[in-house]
Amino acid sequence: MRVLVTGAAGGIGGGVARTLAAAGHDVMGIDRDAAGLAALSESVSTHTLDLRDGDAVEALLADREFDCVVSCVGGYEIASVEDTTVDSFRRQLDTNLTAVHTVVGAALPTIRARGGRIVVVGSMVGSTALPYHGAYSAAKAGLRGYVDALRREVEPRGATVAFVEPGPVPTGFNERAAAGVTERNADADPDGPYADAYRAFEGYAPAATDLETVVERVVVAATTDRPRAVYRVSRRARWLPRVAAVLPDRLFDRLIRAGLPGGVLGRLIDR
Repeated sequence: MRVLVTGAAGGIGGGVARTLAAAGHDVMGIDRDAAGLAALSESVSTHTLDLRDGDAVEALLADREFDCVVSCVGGYEIASVEDTTVDSFRRQLDTNLTAVHTVVGAALPTIRARGGRIVVVGSMVGSTALPYHGAYSAAKAGLRGYVDALRREVEPRGATVAFVEPGPVPTGFNERAAAGVTERNADADPDGPYADAYRAFEGYAPAATDLETVVERVVVAATTDRPRAVYRVSRRARWLPRVAAVLPDRLFDRLIRAGLPGGVLGRLIDR
């Protein structure tokens, strides 16, 4: 099977690319992180590219055919909605949503013609928005809507689509976002309205599930004959949407806030 993995320099994307290549599949990995791509095995062909650049993506994929596209792109910045600049908001939408569409749109004609598959890795914050993750939650919620629409369009035409929605994974992803908070706190007003919350996020390193489990679930979604429409990976990714369906909204809000760093639940889990 010919597989395209985007975000292949990251923890999940890199693990998926290595696993599929080791199983004998022809794998190409794309990421803007050249150093991360260089760490992949020689059995994975790599291309350094900013996936937000639609023209560059189309040029690279124009003469290539794939049986499966696995999208693992993502990135975020921790900030209140009030403190999120327009540039930061746009950057997070482009990184988490536009960078998926550039590849899917370019690859879809051949995927559809070959009866292939598209697997998109999202995040539980797309189903359960977290405070101080407003732009990221918006992008991942949009991604979920995008994938649902895509699946309903292309599955009657021969292609299959699967969405993987994990909780936090120890890949350095959250730690990089926390480092940005630490850097900003050095110059921030210590008495600002969100100062306490930002201080609590310093050293943020949640882990709802291990990397190997997430990679295994993505590989299953890419290779099984009859994939599920949605794979929720980690107990938290599975039970939070169910709890939200039965609790009053503001009571659920209190539960979510309690799970943040510094909250009652935050002191008991993921530390």
